[in-house]
Amino acid sequence: MMGGRTPEKRCSLKGLKGRVCALWDDMPLMRTFFCYAASCVAVSVVVSIAIVFSLMLAYAALQSEEWEGRIDVNDVPYIYDEEADELVPAVAIEFDDGNRVTFLGSRSGALTMGAGVNVINAETGAPIGYATMDMVRDDATLRVYDWGGNYTTRDFEIGDPYSPVIIDSADLASYDARERAERLPVDAEIGNLVAGNDDLIVSNIAYFIYRDNLAIETPLMMGLRIASAAAPFIVLGVFSVLFFRRFYRKRLGGPLSVFCDCANRVAAQDLDFTTPAVPGREFARLGEAFEKMRASLEASQRELWRTAEERRRLNAAFAHDLRTPVTVLAGTVEMAQLRAARGEAIGADALETIKTQVIRLERYAQAMSGIARLEDRKVEREIVEAGALAGALRAHAQGLIGAQRPDVALGVDTSGMAPDATLSVDRALVEEVLDNLLGNACTHADSRIALGLALDTAFGMLAVRVADDGPGFSPEALRRGCEAFFGEAKSAEHFGLGLSIVATLARLHGGAVVLENAPSGGAIVTVTIDVAPPEDA
Repeated sequence: MMGGRTPEKRCSLKGLKGRVCALWDDMPLMRTFFCYAASCVAVSVVVSIAIVFSLMLAYAALQSEEWEGRIDVNDVPYIYDEEADELVPAVAIEFDDGNRVTFLGSRSGALTMGAGVNVINAETGAPIGYATMDMVRDDATLRVYDWGGNYTTRDFEIGDPYSPVIIDSADLASYDARERAERLPVDAEIGNLVAGNDDLIVSNIAYFIYRDNLAIETPLMMGLRIASAAAPFIVLGVFSVLFFRRFYRKRLGGPLSVFCDCANRVAAQDLDFTTPAVPGREFARLGEAFEKMRASLEASQRELWRTAEERRRLNAAFAHDLRTPVTVLAGTVEMAQLRAARGEAIGADALETIKTQVIRLERYAQAMSGIARLEDRKVEREIVEAGALAGALRAHAQGLIGAQRPDVALGVDTSGMAPDATLSVDRALVEEVLDNLLGNACTHADSRIALGLALDTAFGMLAVRVADDGPGFSPEALRRGCEAFFGEAKSAEHFGLGLSIVATLARLHGGAVVLENAPSGGAIVTVTIDVAPPEDA
């Protein structure tokens, strides 16, 4: 009914694994959902890290290919050397007033550790070096910006001079000449230092070179970057769907399909099944309630079937037994009609026969009516002590035997009773059962009747045992003795209803009847009834 390993098999595992399975199956839905959600997040994080790492490795490989043959520009200030039409690496020297800065460069690179440094950019894998005019003109990814500084008041009046603007490499010479003239001069402060030294160059304007790395990226590299950023969200979404589907299938859909199937079988009046165990504390309780309902319906259905079958057998037996008096009546009336036709008087014997059979029919009708009412009898229990009940039944049996068969010896054994035990019993019903048992025993006993009372406190069952020293039950009686209207020596006064009434009363009181023969001869009838007190008593 449910796919995969069933809860019964899971919880039958031994050891730690079995205990874990049992704990998991009994876990409430809220905690189970939290476990699924936590597992989903944990798996998503691990998978996302693995995917992002793989994408970044691929991105790094492609980036290394794109940067092959390129130089990562050193981010120092550069002075434009008009004579050589070249960029010279420089250092910035700020003055005390903080408003002016001079840029001092060395054509040989002495001030900046030579023309370049043997350093590799860990991110791009490209060597780091100084920019040149050829690089700026040939590499479209390099941008030239004004470093800033030495601005005049007029520069601030017309806007923000520090706002970066890309300078076209082809116009760099004219831009440099114009800005040198318009900005605050700083050459005088270090004039003595550069005088007569052709290697040094000083300027009140400098530039910085910026490489636009995005311009180097290929569409594939851009896709890898986007994929690495979106991967965690996509992975979380995919695993959320997978984990929730599994949660729904195992914890919601599975139990609901079980209950739906059970409900359909109940609707089809198919109660011959057991509600399977389902995981989840809430659904497990619902399953227990469903199983109780199914068992109750099954018991009711079986009881209805039993009652209908009993009524059918009763009607058949009643119809069978009615044939004799009806046949006798029909024959007697027919003979009376023939005599009347011949002008003869109807004899007193014919009238007596008709009267006898009518009385017999009336008794049959009363017996049937009594049996029908017996099925609807309510058991009215009361709390009594076992010792008091045993004493009352002993006295009742002695009175009945004394009235019906004073020549028969009655033996009573109550050793199986716990005098202080508390019983829940319908005393009138038990006495009626005892009346029928003793009545049958009086009919068949030769000289002795034994009454035994025994209480099974563990199961709350009282056994009433009546034995006689008569001929005992025939094989047919042992099999059909509790059927209505069954009897091997029926008469107008005895219709074979005694044991049938006993069986009905015992069943109403939660018990049963057992017929047997004693090894030494004689019949034994044992009636068990439920006398367990209610739990709240």
